Amino acid sequence: MNTLIIVDMQKGFITKNNDFLIKNIENLLKSVKFDKIIATKFINKKDSQYVKFLNYSRFMEKDGGGTDFAIKLPKKSIEVIKTSYGLPDIFLIEKGEVYICGTDYDSCVLSICFQLFDYGIQPKIIRNCVGSHSLNPIPFVDFEKMCRKNFGENSIIDL
Repeated sequence: MNTLIIVDMQKGFITKNNDFLIKNIENLLKSVKFDKIIATKFINKKDSQYVKFLNYSRFMEKDGGGTDFAIKLPKKSIEVIKTSYGLPDIFLIEKGEVYICGTDYDSCVLSICFQLFDYGIQPKIIRNCVGSHSLNPIPFVDFEKMCRKNFGENSIIDL
């Protein structure tokens, strides 16, 4: 069983820093067959930790389209609403090969990778299919080193 997790590819998260992801992920979906595709969608809540601790009130349920997906998802995709950095239910993931793409590698992607690792799965982060919308994300080379250290040498891959 191979699973692809597409992390938070929502219109409101797309900037000039990560707009390359749209084309790269859509090409990935056309060229690689996955048994299961899970697409996460971040929805903020008025009483969330994001509002309380970070004063971050974007991505509320009715935000004028910012929460809509920026990519065309295959019909067989499973949409998972999340209100935190990580997956709300890690048990949706069956043990096997799990590939990760999407945004932001310096927060949600990383959080999901730690969850997978703790669940006994080595995440496979697809190098040209992860990015960050942040103005000043940690450099990708540092992210890559961190992933190799925490998840193993084979955790950053090219497909």
